[in-house]
This record gives sequence, C-alpha cells and structure tokens, in this order.
Amino acid sequence: MIGDSIIYEYDESANSAALALFGAPDIVGDTVRFLSSTFRAESNNGEGAVVETANFVFSRVYSISGGDIMDIEVVEFGDYEISGGDAAEADVLLTASSNVDLLDFTSSSDSFDAAGDSGGLMTWQMQVAVDPGAAFSSAANDMALSLQNTLRAVTDANGETAWIQKKLTLVATTVPVPAAVWLFGSALGLLGWMRRRAA
Repeated sequence: MIGDSIIYEYDESANSAALALFGAPDIVGDTVRFLSSTFRAESNNGEGAVVETANFVFSRVYSISGGDIMDIEVVEFGDYEISGGDAAEADVLLTASSNVDLLDFTSSSDSFDAAGDSGGLMTWQMQVAVDPGAAFSSAANDMALSLQNTLRAVTDANGETAWIQKKLTLVATTVPVPAAVWLFGSALGLLGWMRRRAA
C-alpha cells in the first residue's frame, strides 16, 4: 500500500487469521485504516472468559524519501456492553522492529478494562505511540510493524452477558520533510524577497 510518504507491505497469507478479524487495510494519505466487523469477544450465562486475539504484521514499512520515520501512532475504537456480567477488556501492543539493524526495536501498549453492569451500550478507545527515529540506533527508515490485539469478555453466572468489539484501527506515521527541501524552500523565499526589494 503506497501512501504520500510511506509504503506499507504485508503478506496476505501469513496474516490471514488477523485479516479475518481486523478486516482488510486501506490507506488514506499516510494513515492505514482497518474497519473491523467481526473482531468480537462475547461471554454469556457464566461461560467464563472468552478471548479473541489477533496479531497483524506489516513486514516492511518504509519511507519513500529514505528519511527516518519519527512517529507511529495507533488509535483503536470499539464498543461493549455488560449486563449483570463481570468484565469486558481490550489490550493492544505495538512493536516496531528495524529491518536495518535487528537489535533495534521499540514498543508501546495500552489497555481498556470495564467491570460491572455498563447500563447499556458504551464505547472504548485505546492509543499507543512509538518513535523509531529516537529509539533506533541505526536508520529508522525501514522496519517491520506488529499490531497485537486481545479482546476478553467474562461472565460467571446465568443471566449475565458481556461482549466487547473492535470497530476501527488507525495507524498513522510521520516522516519529517528533509532538511534540504526546507532549505531550498527558504532560499526561494529569500530570493523572491530580495528580488522584490531590488525592484
């Protein structure tokens, strides 16, 4: 998938289980979007813990300009409902691992936890971010990206229902404008100003 300044590559067969839950990704600008309709954990009538887990891997995420990728941010959104039940939970782990130096990696995690009767349909959100440009000792312009999610719903008695579902995942990346481009633009502005002043 080709963005404005980032290219994302993934193996469809290796990610087949994750694609079934995440949904197929698309790209807008440099932001990857997953619209999920089936990533859901549901427990009923004392069924205990029901867990759904998926791990999506981009084998290569790299900048078109060759510049370092400075920020990768993931925002996830969904809904849940607990009716007399125990809990609805979600976890996300984002890991960026260099394709240049295998010792370079960085990760971040977040979680959402709700317990007790929710009083109806509620929404949840999680957010994680990593900065490969700061964390990697070598170039941060080519890396693998792993996005792992776990949803968990728990009931422990008859008549209880708990479910949680993920609806949206956004993966946004930032590549700064190369210094040479900024300097070139500044020089053009200065030349224009000098030309106007001379006239």
